[in-house]
Amino acid sequence: MNELEIFYDNLDRSDYDSRSRHKINQELQTVSTVLNEKGEFKLFKKSELERQGFAIIKSFDKKEDRENGTLNGLSWTTSGNKTLEDKSVVPFYWPDVTKLTKEDFEYFEERYKKTKNLYSKTEFGLLIYFGGKTRFSNHRDFKISLFENLFSLSKTYLEKSKNPNDKNHYILDYISTLKAAFQLALKAKISPELKKIIEHVYETHQNWDVTNNGSLRILLDLSSLSSEYFKNFKNEVDYEKIISKNLEGAKEQEKTHTWGAIYIVDICIKISKKINIDFTDLLKYKAELYLKLSNEADKNNNIASVSFTETALRLYQQVKDSTKIQEIEKLYSEQRGKFKMATISQTLPEEEAKRITTKIISTVNSFNELQIIETLIASPWFSNIDGIREMAENSKKASPFLSMLGSSVIDKFGNTIDKFNTEEEREEYNFWQSFGFSFQIGKQTMHKFFIEAYKANKLSFESIKTFLEGTWFNEPISRNYNGEKYDILPIHLVLPGIKKIFEELDKFSNNNNYEADYVLITDSLVLKVETLIRNFCEKIGISTFKTRQKGKDELVMEKLLDDLLADIKHSDNNPTGFDEEDRVLIKYVMSEKAGLNLRNQIAHGLMDIYEYTFPNIVTVLCIILKLSKYNFVKR
Repeated sequence: MNELEIFYDNLDRSDYDSRSRHKINQELQTVSTVLNEKGEFKLFKKSELERQGFAIIKSFDKKEDRENGTLNGLSWTTSGNKTLEDKSVVPFYWPDVTKLTKEDFEYFEERYKKTKNLYSKTEFGLLIYFGGKTRFSNHRDFKISLFENLFSLSKTYLEKSKNPNDKNHYILDYISTLKAAFQLALKAKISPELKKIIEHVYETHQNWDVTNNGSLRILLDLSSLSSEYFKNFKNEVDYEKIISKNLEGAKEQEKTHTWGAIYIVDICIKISKKINIDFTDLLKYKAELYLKLSNEADKNNNIASVSFTETALRLYQQVKDSTKIQEIEKLYSEQRGKFKMATISQTLPEEEAKRITTKIISTVNSFNELQIIETLIASPWFSNIDGIREMAENSKKASPFLSMLGSSVIDKFGNTIDKFNTEEEREEYNFWQSFGFSFQIGKQTMHKFFIEAYKANKLSFESIKTFLEGTWFNEPISRNYNGEKYDILPIHLVLPGIKKIFEELDKFSNNNNYEADYVLITDSLVLKVETLIRNFCEKIGISTFKTRQKGKDELVMEKLLDDLLADIKHSDNNPTGFDEEDRVLIKYVMSEKAGLNLRNQIAHGLMDIYEYTFPNIVTVLCIILKLSKYNFVKR
């Protein structure tokens, strides 16, 4: 047997599953290297195609967007830019699913039919299904067969997840594989299979041991599935029993994870609305859970207690419980008087923190340096704007009275630095408050990812420098100063600060008593963000100055950061191509008074030494990397 056939045989006899992706990739890389050295190029091509087959992301959520390297259901694992011989820069995707041919899908079809490993069979099966390039891909029998494979694989993950010592979080693989099987049955209109999986979802939910470690995911995800696809589930399940089981789980979650209990109550409320039953008791229970959070925060002298009590008050107002409203109003007044600043902090629950840490370490171990940097740019730890707007809207609906009141931003000196009084301003303030909650959690995750990548020697000054040298930061910008032409490179201004980050990290790693210098790094990089945005505006032809009148005199001044951020907002009438997720993050971190406002705090000398933190440095570095991702094409 040749090396590729040996791999096939070993795969068929293995217990490889979704947690073996990295190992499979390593084995195939070795096979490809050997075949290439032997000059067996046909086999080498098959080996590389096999490797791509496992690496391609397969999801019903992926939409076709060839310009961004995706097909319907199929997407790349890694993306970036590459410079061609003529120095032009083009997008790079691996695997590039848009270049897959009919012959490639025929190979996947052959592998689907021959492989005995259940995980690999589902991977190749989904490639065939989403690709739709062969006759076999449209056969009803194939779709039924693929459904059975996915369904069987999901049940093996479910059994593995029940092991109290499961460190791989197989419960997540169970949910994702089960959803794929469900969506396949739904879209392929294979009714008996759809009925079978609905019955499985209901039985698994009802028979689940709520003391099991995976309870939060099981109860949330399975009942959410039944709610999202209400039309398909409504005649097959008893939703009141689903709510009852969820509440059993919420009581168990409440012992160790109050937030988990709140998440479960929220899905119960959602289901209650769909089946049109009273959910007053659910709102009261949710209010009690927020009071529990408030009590815990109050004991730790955490101002978040005020916010939690306010939410409880809103919930009791919603159910018109006058006795509790009076009680909570008194508590709210007492708590609000304890604290001088309106800063709210929320840490991750221990179970969630452990899960995220495990996921981060696993991701870092499987990624190379480029993928690490691309992950910092993509920032999957931050919620998208639509989700935050929905969160803000839900907050408004929960307390229409409180949302009518104006809000103020007061700095640490007691100065009122901004007010939000009009309806539009109140909505803006509500958005920034919701953004702040999400940002705090995301920043913790990003900081952990950065540190783990650094510890694994997969993130360094050299790797970032090499990456930035391939971006527009390294392209000259020509300027005329007093009749003389100068070429400037944006990269020259950011590299010193970035280099200092890793110098300080190295010193701290060698001596844990070393006091790292966060001041120079923060002051430098924060102000360079504004420089880069000015450079961006120059590249796309937006002026960076504005005229103003001083008495009878007409003056010209450089635009402020908020002016530039407003100018780069993308719209049909202003097609800047700037990512709105990036723009809003930059505004929150740099100049929003209801946000971190770092640029203005530093520029006006308002930062005290304790306010210079490493997580803020990581955030600013992330923003700089995000700014580097753009490409400019002459029209």
